[in-house]
Amino acid sequence: MTMKPPPIWRDALALLSVRLVLAQLGLVTGLFLFFMLWLRLPDASILEVAGSGLLAMIILAAAGLGESRLILGLAGRPLTLGKFVRGTLLLLLGVALWFAWSAWLAHVSTNDPMRAGYLNSKAPHQLRHLITFEHILLWLGWMWSAIKWLGAGLLASIIVPLVSSGHPLRATLVAMRSRSFWLTLLVGTIVATLITGALMAWMPLHGLWEEMFSLGLRLTVAALFDGIGACWLLATLAVCIRQADAGYATPEGRPDDSQPRTVETP
Repeated sequence: MTMKPPPIWRDALALLSVRLVLAQLGLVTGLFLFFMLWLRLPDASILEVAGSGLLAMIILAAAGLGESRLILGLAGRPLTLGKFVRGTLLLLLGVALWFAWSAWLAHVSTNDPMRAGYLNSKAPHQLRHLITFEHILLWLGWMWSAIKWLGAGLLASIIVPLVSSGHPLRATLVAMRSRSFWLTLLVGTIVATLITGALMAWMPLHGLWEEMFSLGLRLTVAALFDGIGACWLLATLAVCIRQADAGYATPEGRPDDSQPRTVETP
C-alpha cells in the first residue's frame, strides 16, 4: 500500500512555535523602526536624497532576506546565498503585486456610498432599521478587506513555493487542494478583517495620554494576532512544500495513484 501523508494541519501546528512568532514579530518591528527612521531623514540636498534612497534599498533587502530565512527554515531547505537573493526578489515581486491588487480594490470601492444608497433604497421597509446606509457601507468595507486578504493568501500560495520548493507548481496544487490551507486562510482573513479592524476602531479611553497608551496596547494586540495568523499560514504552506518535495501531490487523506505500488494489482 502507498503511504498516506499525515494531515497538514497537524504538521503545521507542530511548526507553529513561539520562536517562529517572535522571529516574525521581531522582523516586522525592526523594519518598522527603520521605516520610521527613513521618514525622518532630511532631503534638502542630493547627498541626503541619495542616503535616503540607499536606506530604503537596505530596508527592502533586509525585509526580503529576513522573510526568506524564515520561509526556507520552515520548508527545511538549505540556506544559501542564491536562495536568499532569489527569495528576496520573489517576495518583493509578490509585495508589488499585492499593492497593485490593493490599489485596484481601493479604486473599485470608491463608489461604495452609491452602492450603499442604492441597496438601502431597495431594502424592505420592515428591515430599514437593520439595513441602514451606515451598516451597508460597513459591510462593503468588510467585503473589500476580506477580498484583499484572500488575494494576499492566494498570492502567498504561489510565491512561497517559488521561494523554497523544488517543485513549486506541485506545492501550490497541494495547498489549493488542502482543506487545512483554506481553513487557515479563512481564519487569517477573519482576524485581519474583523478583529484587527475592531481593535483599531475601539477607543475605550479619553484624553491624550490615555488614548496614546490605548493605541499602543491595541497595536500590540493586533500585531500579535496578525503575526500568529501569518505564521500559521506560512507553516501550512511549508508543510505543503515538504509533502510536494517528498512526492505527496494528492489531497489530504487520499493516496496518489501515480506512486509505484509495493504489491502488484492482480
